[in-house]
Amino acid sequence: MSEAYQKLLNTLQNNRQSGATELALITLSRLKDCLFDIPDQTADEIEMIVEDLSHARPSMMPLANALRRWKKKLDSEQAYSKHDYLHLLDDIYRQLAEATDSVAEHASALFKPGMTVLAHSRSSQVMSLFEHVWEQHQNFNVIVTLSAPGNEGLLVASQLNKMGVAVTVITDAEMGLVMPDVDLNISGCDSWLADHHFVNKTGTLLQALAAQHFGKPFWVLADSFKNNQQTSQQVNLETMPSDELALPKGEQISARNTYFETISTRLISGRVDEYGLQALHA
Repeated sequence: MSEAYQKLLNTLQNNRQSGATELALITLSRLKDCLFDIPDQTADEIEMIVEDLSHARPSMMPLANALRRWKKKLDSEQAYSKHDYLHLLDDIYRQLAEATDSVAEHASALFKPGMTVLAHSRSSQVMSLFEHVWEQHQNFNVIVTLSAPGNEGLLVASQLNKMGVAVTVITDAEMGLVMPDVDLNISGCDSWLADHHFVNKTGTLLQALAAQHFGKPFWVLADSFKNNQQTSQQVNLETMPSDELALPKGEQISARNTYFETISTRLISGRVDEYGLQALHA
């Protein structure tokens, strides 16, 4: 495969700032550019690309689902000319983008003027929600965690600041401390599992437990591209290099830098997908 494709794969594997949906959209767009610049691919070659990219980020499901939907469409229509498979790749990209917009529109019904929202990590669907509510001229405040060790919460804060939304950055450890002041918890999702669990950035479980303890609503944004047939016992939770933690030197010092965790849906109020609000508990 081309040098551009290898660069795409490396970027996909090392991206620690983008949420699952944003990462999928970025990769689909760059894949289209790669395929446009190389000779027509056979069905077997496209299958190799799909499998290669689908397994690059096992904790994040939207890209794998998007690519597999693309491959299924190609097979059903025998659409293996470059024009056809690029056109269908565009179509899948559009479906994923539209699902994100639909999730944001449905989730905006959860907002009330002046409310305080707590968000952990960075999700493109959560950001789309904030933009959607802001465009409706609703006043709201956001508390966002630093989201260590990637610290993507700082990017969330910067984006909200540009929108004109009041935002307070806290450490991940302060979630329980601020929860009494929170009206609504919102989370993205990297995979929605088959056994009443979902996968998200480590720290989400602490947010869910604190929300339940204080009786605060917690809604998860997860369209159908995030559905995963694996269970919480089967899913691969990605780890990142420990040097990201800036450890002190010492023979007895070790680290574990697991980026994702599973959270039971019994801890949350419900799921928002492209079809609407799905309450999980009476």
